[in-house]
Amino acid sequence: MTTLIVPCYIKSQWDIECLVRLCGSIQKQSRPFDKVYLVDDASPVKHKIHHDFVEHIFLDENGGPARARNIGINKAISSGAEYLLFTDHDCILDPDWNKEMTSFLATTEFGAVGGMTYSWGKTLLDRYHDLNGTLAGKWLLPDRKELWYMPSLNFGMKSFVAEQFPFDERFPTAAGEDVDVCLRLRSKYKIGFCQHAKLWHDYGYKNSIVGFSKFLKLFTKYKSSSATVYEGHTVLMWDSSESIYEGNMKP
Repeated sequence: MTTLIVPCYIKSQWDIECLVRLCGSIQKQSRPFDKVYLVDDASPVKHKIHHDFVEHIFLDENGGPARARNIGINKAISSGAEYLLFTDHDCILDPDWNKEMTSFLATTEFGAVGGMTYSWGKTLLDRYHDLNGTLAGKWLLPDRKELWYMPSLNFGMKSFVAEQFPFDERFPTAAGEDVDVCLRLRSKYKIGFCQHAKLWHDYGYKNSIVGFSKFLKLFTKYKSSSATVYEGHTVLMWDSSESIYEGNMKP
């Protein structure tokens, strides 16, 4: 039994359109999810997804994506889910994403898994993210047989791993909480990489010029989470050669 957990904070019409698009890609999965939890983190813009396959959970108070995911995790585990997959509302799933992620978890010893993430847009900024591996996983060097970190937009865990290693709710935004959970769970389990599990992330850049301020804000947000990560971990800095973008894959 596989459950998809999607935290969301809807603040614009663009966010609603992204959510509708994600649900369309969920509906097209070659292997349907057993349950889909959409956890709304007290969004300022009210919305409702009219799909029978989605259970919409509305929170009364904003607590950040880590808390929203944990609420989904608790519901999934209590309902008997074996595998928990995570993505974000501004992503588009490949039709075989669930099949590939779930099969990987079911047939390997890895406790968690990450897939291959591409930029949805075609601007130079999107191209930079693909080459930089901004939202790609990071290899555990030098062997590249497992990951030491995978962003939560393209991530999955076995239920007993998620039960032992929930997301840290001290992280108030979508930055750093995925690094933290990966570093903690790697104290006991390994994170694998499934290159056939593909999805696309929409950064929302209209073009390279107009989108540049949004580009800078993204990295500023990631930087702001560093202090909380450093509290519990010694984190080594990485360069793009550690990312799992296709240019760094072993033949």
